[in-house]
Amino acid sequence: MHLTPLDIQKQTFARTMRGFSADEVRAYLHLVAEEIETLLKDVEKLSRENAIMREQIGENSEREMILKETLLSAQRVSEEVISNGRKEAELIVKDAELLSERIVSQAMSRMADLEKAIQDLKIERKAVRNKLASTVDTFQQMVIMDAEQEANEQPITQLYRKTINDR
Repeated sequence: MHLTPLDIQKQTFARTMRGFSADEVRAYLHLVAEEIETLLKDVEKLSRENAIMREQIGENSEREMILKETLLSAQRVSEEVISNGRKEAELIVKDAELLSERIVSQAMSRMADLEKAIQDLKIERKAVRNKLASTVDTFQQMVIMDAEQEANEQPITQLYRKTINDR
């Protein structure tokens, strides 16, 4: 049986000549003492549990705050990594564009040099062809002149007779 404050207030004791029955008062006081002892133990137990719970709540709050800070920090780091990655990618693309422009420019310059060299070779080929044609014409004229000279030549015996006769 659990005592309530109302039970204690309503408790009556039998009257004896000298007052209340000492045995009943002692028995009731013993019952009240046991109940108060149980209640004090319960209060102490609940106070310890309350302190443990408050400590756990405090630790959990700290963990929650640390987790929130960690998540925010991780999010900031993630955003920085993404931002840095984008910036690095943009730099790589810009470097690649500059390199490609330089390569195209060099290729165009080389192509212009090759076209000039081809034109120079064409001019040189034309000059060589003209010179060769001139040389061929010269040789043809020499052949024609040689043939005419040969046709006009007299045999050596005729020349010998002619020199003897001229003497």
